[in-house]
Amino acid sequence: MRYWKITTGLLLLIVVLAATTSVFVGGLSEEPQTNEPVLPISEAPSSEVSSSTEPESLQLIENHKDSGLQGNGNSISAQTLKLADIPEGEFKTGLIKLSEELQVGVLEKLSENRQLLSDINSLRVDPGGAIYYVCSLGVGSIPQVEVMESPDESSPEATGMEEAGIAVSIASPPILHSRPGATKVLVLDFNGHVVSGTAWNVDDEASWDCRPYDTDGNELTFSDSEQDDIIEIWERVAEDYAPFDVDVTTEEPFTWNQYKGRVLITPNVDKDGKHCPHYGAGGVAYLDCFGEGDYAYYSPAWVLDYDESSARASLVAEAASHEFGHNLSLYHDGTSSEEYYGGHEDDEPISWGPIMGTGYHQDVSQWCKGNYYGANNLENDLSIISGKLSYRVDDYGDTNASAASLSTLPSGDVNQTGIIEQTDDPDVFYFMTLEGSLNIAASTYRAGSGTWGGNLDILLELYDSGGALIATNNPLSEVNASVSVSVPAGLYYLHVKPVGVGNPMASMPTGYTSYGSLGQYWITGTVSADADGDGIPNGWEILYFGGFTNAVATVDSDGDGADNLTEYISGYSPIDSNSVFEVTSFEAPPSGNSPFILTWNPVEGRLYSASYDNDLIIPPGFEGIPGAIDLPHTQNSYTDTVERVGTEHFYHVDVRLDQ
Repeated sequence: MRYWKITTGLLLLIVVLAATTSVFVGGLSEEPQTNEPVLPISEAPSSEVSSSTEPESLQLIENHKDSGLQGNGNSISAQTLKLADIPEGEFKTGLIKLSEELQVGVLEKLSENRQLLSDINSLRVDPGGAIYYVCSLGVGSIPQVEVMESPDESSPEATGMEEAGIAVSIASPPILHSRPGATKVLVLDFNGHVVSGTAWNVDDEASWDCRPYDTDGNELTFSDSEQDDIIEIWERVAEDYAPFDVDVTTEEPFTWNQYKGRVLITPNVDKDGKHCPHYGAGGVAYLDCFGEGDYAYYSPAWVLDYDESSARASLVAEAASHEFGHNLSLYHDGTSSEEYYGGHEDDEPISWGPIMGTGYHQDVSQWCKGNYYGANNLENDLSIISGKLSYRVDDYGDTNASAASLSTLPSGDVNQTGIIEQTDDPDVFYFMTLEGSLNIAASTYRAGSGTWGGNLDILLELYDSGGALIATNNPLSEVNASVSVSVPAGLYYLHVKPVGVGNPMASMPTGYTSYGSLGQYWITGTVSADADGDGIPNGWEILYFGGFTNAVATVDSDGDGADNLTEYISGYSPIDSNSVFEVTSFEAPPSGNSPFILTWNPVEGRLYSASYDNDLIIPPGFEGIPGAIDLPHTQNSYTDTVERVGTEHFYHVDVRLDQ
């Protein structure tokens, strides 16, 4: 089967290249005599194929920049391409205009990265010899929008109020960050931008005054609906890049450098009616420029706002991730017959498409490495992206021994989030619960409209303290998972595992492998908040004593006069003798019988009540003071203005949980 695939791939590329006037035989080229630039022949890399754990697939190439084996995994030719080898079209037209020196550089790059030949219809070369993509992104003929005059500021359209809700100025889009503080940044620019002094301007307009994202004809404000679009687009793109150490944001940074990219989401004509670089396309972007010293010169990546589509949020987000992928050095995912693979649309189990193809209408779109039937591009997206952005540090351990405590609220409600950063890397959590029914669910990102928008598919497994699997769930037609089982009291381990579904390598492909199953998840459910029944919740015992049952409620562990249960209720540390609830001051009037002022140090989540007694002997004892019952934690004192009879006065302050 593998040799059949190799032969088919070789024949396919022979046909493609033969059409360019060069005749390829046995991996070498017999060239006609020309005066075109030709580079020396180098030793042909081996076409030997090694074993792979991928079903029905070839050994995949992890870095297209380090190998001449591109597209189908074979050595096509060891000889550098010539101008005559390039098919007629816009790319070749631009190449012919270059100096001989620049032509040599471009042909050398194509020779080293022959997968680019599969994308030749989308490639362009600028006057400086830099390669960029003009991506149709499967939209076909895109309506060309007309320039609209900005509404008069006194008109109803410019008042800042829309039927759907309150609008905001385009200067103030929703401020969103996926990873605040990260040194690598992807800015999604929705509010327009002046583009000048860049590579885009060299052979085109001197500048473009680009328009904001707009769906209602008012370019002075973002309506409530447009703000919803912006949030969803940001969520979707942030999900695609969630495994990596990059901040996807809508906020302009104070300073720019080679590690900060801009995706400009704008109509295809500017405010002056000039065609933008993405006119007639879904998006355009330079190839392999992120992290280079001149990255700003090759920015931004341009994305159409798709304002006439009801699925615009989904389309814009897919295009934004795709175009920034080109900046990171990714090529198109296609097949032998199409430059863009749109995915397989079977409703069962789950429809799928690659981000660097056109999986716009599929349930799930993911990064890929050619792991679908008929793929023509075997580059390892994740390896290339992580080489530019780096993976996030793994947030949780992947074995029972390194498991993290499952985050729960005092009520026992599970409140856990996480990210699967790398292929087949699970996250493991432990918890204790009492005997009874256990219900836990793990959910992936799901967009508010259009396609699902997430990348992760979850397998959920529940193990007991002895390591025995007692429950598992991975629905075939759903990416979320849940377990529901009756259990005895004890310690349990929950495994969140990324998986695939179906067989994308079959001739009738379905589903996807686990390769691109990455991203965010949320765990919900209910477990016993107090597994040992001592009145102290599990999380508090773990925080201070390292285990669910290590704290004894009636013991004063730090010797400050308050036992562990009292320390929990009052909100103080049970292991610090200087941390204890007490009245910090008591002010009595110098003369007379009022006012008396009580002061204490409050803790969030607690309520405080003051009571009074005129002696400590005669009943009824302390009685609550009206107006001093269940005072909030924001109040740290109480002033008693009641005229008290006698010479002795006693006050008492109680604290309880606010629940």
